[in-house]
Amino acid sequence: MKIINPYKGGDTWLKGNLHTHTKESVCGYFTPEEIAAVYTYKHKVMAYDFIAITDHLKISSISAIENIDGFLVFNGTEYKKDKYQTLGINIKSYDDEDESKSHQEIFNLVNAQGGLNIICHPHIYNDDYWPLEKLLDLDGYAAIEIFNYNVKKNNAGRAIATDVWDQLLSKGRRVWGIASDDLHFSYSYGGGFIKVLANKNKEAIINAIKAGAFYSSSGILLENIELKDNTITLSAATPRVPNTVFKFIGQEGKLLKKELVQEAQAAVSYTVKGNEGYVRVEASREDGAQAWTQPFWIE
Repeated sequence: MKIINPYKGGDTWLKGNLHTHTKESVCGYFTPEEIAAVYTYKHKVMAYDFIAITDHLKISSISAIENIDGFLVFNGTEYKKDKYQTLGINIKSYDDEDESKSHQEIFNLVNAQGGLNIICHPHIYNDDYWPLEKLLDLDGYAAIEIFNYNVKKNNAGRAIATDVWDQLLSKGRRVWGIASDDLHFSYSYGGGFIKVLANKNKEAIINAIKAGAFYSSSGILLENIELKDNTITLSAATPRVPNTVFKFIGQEGKLLKKELVQEAQAAVSYTVKGNEGYVRVEASREDGAQAWTQPFWIE
């Protein structure tokens, strides 16, 4: 039995948001400077290490907010006006001005630039915004949004899309799960983020995300995600908030183990048997906050 552990590289947990709109989007309200001021606010809740600016149908300038006290900013865009939107992160050019390119062409162009393709909010507006069949017809995307904070705040559909994620994983598609703010308004920041295990430079962060060396969260902080002797172990780092439920989940979304932790920072573990296909972990707190690890693949 071989277990593929995505949490092996890097030495620091870096906090980031990969879905952010400025006033350059028709639906955005803030300048890049205002956005940077929010995400670099030196409070332990915010204090982000990086973001991506992903305005609709264009690449907006990030020159005004680059290199602010080590704060990293990625160029990006959100492709397509309405249906089947995707993010292109860490790209140099926008290549779909007339919206004539297929998603596969877009994915290929982004990958050729060393970028990252992400499927946006699979359940926005309705449950089949991104049908599973369409997702299975495409390749070259690294991740899907399994939590979108703006969808939650706007009541614009289902913010959580782990059901689609499990369906893809169960079909053998090795894609990662992203949480994001999808920032538009003042009330939609800080509620969906990723923590990446990487050195603090753009190349290392992108490579770590592509390798799955990150977890996603709407408020719970994790630490010590480890694999040793076929046993996956992790704990919640958030202090003073007990009563966290951890679920170990496998093929077809099957619940493998459920454990209630009544003390902050207490560890939980699961020993892999070999027939799970994959194992991922969800943590849920009594105040509604959640976190999701990436899957450990079992071969």
